[in-house]
Amino acid sequence: MDHQLTNDAYLAHLSADGRALIAAAEAAPDAQVAACPEWTNTGLAEHVAMVWNFAMAQVESGDVSGPQRPSPDPDESMSDLLDRAVGVLRDADPDAPAWNWAGDQRAGWWCRRMAHETSVHRWDAQEAAETTEPIDGELAADGITELIEVGLRSRLRGGGSIEYPDGSLHLHRTDGGGEWLLATVDGELVVTFEHAKGDAAARGTASELLLFLWGRGRGTLECFGDADLLDAWSSVAP
Repeated sequence: MDHQLTNDAYLAHLSADGRALIAAAEAAPDAQVAACPEWTNTGLAEHVAMVWNFAMAQVESGDVSGPQRPSPDPDESMSDLLDRAVGVLRDADPDAPAWNWAGDQRAGWWCRRMAHETSVHRWDAQEAAETTEPIDGELAADGITELIEVGLRSRLRGGGSIEYPDGSLHLHRTDGGGEWLLATVDGELVVTFEHAKGDAAARGTASELLLFLWGRGRGTLECFGDADLLDAWSSVAP
């Protein structure tokens, strides 16, 4: 089941969600971010700015030998930084070399990763500002698969293997096509895109399912089966 979007679509979402994140952070700069309680919206915005700068450094250097250190401009506004990030990613050859921690060492990888990073943190900022809007359905459906490929299989900062829950989880999207069955076989994550019975299940929109997997709570999801197992799966992502 391939929900992957075009790079132009990812960058359009990055731009729109980035601007919405900036607006929420400016509207409620001191609001606490529930998913990252050590941050206010101001701290969240600083984190996202760091991530945008980091992504650009990997794309602009073309060096896949290891992560490249960014050189942020302390006087650059976040809006200008967002415009620059979108421009750097748009102008890059998507097949050009660019380091990342997940194996697909191409610049185009960063378009997808930045769209999803920004969409979830936009939701965080809006939740803190009490202006929450769901993540776009098609972006969120792709985000579930991207999370499985990146967040549930690899880590930016290493040390040890990822421990998966023992039971299986079925995810059922209600606002379009999309079903995922997550299971563990011999300690390895196995994912199939099918309607199948899991030891636990969650049913809801793609946005709700994505946010659940990213540890943002169950929201209005319909949940079935082992409650502890649901909590365990929602805690795997970094």
